Amino acid sequence: MSTSGDDPRSVVLYVLFVMLATLLALRWSGARDLRTFLWPPPLAATVLWLVVAVPSLLQLAVPALNEIFRRNPVQIRDDGEWWRVVTSAFVQDGGVAATFANLMLLALPAVAGVRVWGPGRAIALFAAGQLLWGLFTSFVSPSAGAGCSAAAFALAAATAGLWLAVGARRIELAMSLAILSMGALLLLIDDAHGVAVLCGMLLGAVLGTVMPPTRQVPAAAVGA
Repeated sequence: MSTSGDDPRSVVLYVLFVMLATLLALRWSGARDLRTFLWPPPLAATVLWLVVAVPSLLQLAVPALNEIFRRNPVQIRDDGEWWRVVTSAFVQDGGVAATFANLMLLALPAVAGVRVWGPGRAIALFAAGQLLWGLFTSFVSPSAGAGCSAAAFALAAATAGLWLAVGARRIELAMSLAILSMGALLLLIDDAHGVAVLCGMLLGAVLGTVMPPTRQVPAAAVGA
């Protein structure tokens, strides 16, 4: 199962997924419009982005960082280098272009996640998504690599799971089910990011059931 995300079909699904997940977060947050929703970004979202961005950009000048932090199933299983399950989110594969693409991809889910869940739960969802992804790609479908995209996808998908947990209305239900379908489609085209989407939805549904965040206003106030 691929973790590279270089299939054009995957790229289309990624874009649609991020758009829908952002709209779901916007409807939950009570922001007047997308501009005020995204800017200025919450402090916790900025910190999360910087924690990933600094080592990711530094690795471009110091490539050895990628080798130290990246996921390597053999080293994780046989050499006890368990930190790689998590630290692989802090460096990026694919050179300059992929690094900047992943950091841009992280920006939206980071802001949306903090707006919906608050700082603590958003960071916990990001970390849990990375942990589940790292374990899956180390033991279930072993693949060496690095990148923050899966954790960002899990954080973004958590809002869809939240809507399902709290009883989404017709439009939120349709959008959440569309995200669920995108996760399944990614798996059908052999893209492991589908696992991140589905795990994120599950995490969001569970957390939304036991510790739901507070909505600022009814969904009707932020659009039809």
